[in-house]
Order: sequence, then C-alpha cells, then structure tokens
Amino acid sequence: MSPYSGDILIGSLVSYDLRVKENTLHISEQLIEKYTAESMQVTVEMINKGKELLHADLYVACTGLLKKGGSETEEKPVGTFFYSIYYKNNFYNFRRVLKGPAFLKLRNLTHYITQDIKLIILDEKAS
Repeated sequence: MSPYSGDILIGSLVSYDLRVKENTLHISEQLIEKYTAESMQVTVEMINKGKELLHADLYVACTGLLKKGGSETEEKPVGTFFYSIYYKNNFYNFRRVLKGPAFLKLRNLTHYITQDIKLIILDEKAS
C-alpha cells in the first residue's frame, strides 16, 4: 500500500443498516423518525457526523430506496436517492429518482455523484 493513499482517500463508511446510522454515526432516532432514514435531512446529518470522525476536504453521503421495504411513498417512490456533497464549507444537496433494476440504479447513481463532484470542484477552482 502506498504511503500516500491517505492523501487521497481517508476512509469510508457504508451504513445500509439503520443501526450503523444510529450506533456508529450517532444519528438521532428522533431525526430518523421525523424524516425517515432515507431523507435529505439524514443524509446531511451523516456528513455532519462524518466530519466529527474524519477530517477531509470532501465528504459525500447518500441515502435512498434501492428496493421496496423502506420508507417509500407516492412522493418518494422506490428509486429515490438523496446525496449530499460537502466541499469547502458548502453543502450541495441532490435528489434523484432512478428507474430500472438495482444494479442499474446503483451504476447511474454512482455516475451522477461522480459527475457532480467533478462539477463542484471545477466550479470552485474557476471562482
């Protein structure tokens, strides 16, 4: 492993299970109950709590409804994803509704997040 790997990626946390959000990130049960685990409010809080654990230049958090059985509603159907990017003291929040099988949703979501990170960084450098 390169001694410089920490200069690029400090760490990551995947929190599919609600207990990881509550017990590791310490997202309050009240926030989750009020907005659901798959919401922009919880996504932003994931970054806020992540900033307490890791000190980095860029943070990304994502929540969403990949399949049935979550907090889906008519206004928030399966395929709805929320992601937030925190860069240079600014939050950039996104909501996407994606269609298709799970693997396609995840591939497209990853594409959107990557493109948005690039645009945010390039826009910041242009300023």
